[in-house]
Amino acid sequence: MNLANEFHPVPKPIKERKEKPKPAFKEKRFNRQRKKKKKVEMYKGIKIPHKKKRGEISKTDYEKALLHYGGGCAETGNIQIEMHHIVFRSQGGRGGWRNLVPLSKEFHTKCHTDREYAEYWRREHEKKFGPHFMKDRFDLWKEGLIHNPTEEAFEKFMEGEEERAKAMGS
Repeated sequence: MNLANEFHPVPKPIKERKEKPKPAFKEKRFNRQRKKKKKVEMYKGIKIPHKKKRGEISKTDYEKALLHYGGGCAETGNIQIEMHHIVFRSQGGRGGWRNLVPLSKEFHTKCHTDREYAEYWRREHEKKFGPHFMKDRFDLWKEGLIHNPTEEAFEKFMEGEEERAKAMGS
């Protein structure tokens, strides 16, 4: 066997990498592209608040719902309550007092775990307030049920719906 004709490659020497020392603080880098602003919903030239904002419960609506049910849990009368959205915010329910029911922790949990119990509250509120109980003034306006999205127009419409619901229940 002739060793002169055989090929013997020599591996390249491995260079050691020198790591750069990390700074004690992280330098802020300004991104040329700014975060995109959330698109504002406009309807007939009027800004419609984001659905998250429309699902929030105002102090006024909280107190109205509590007053409507006698100041405590709608089931037990207990004053330690949690306010429940009858039509969930994820399903388009708003934070208006007609879509709220004060419940003790036990019954509030039941609403979220027992579909029949949740449906019971939907039926009850539809009987009391009509089929639009879960909507706000912007929903009614976009559906063409009121001519402008003012609180006065909204309340007038909802009071008419309550009267209709009572007449049908009698």
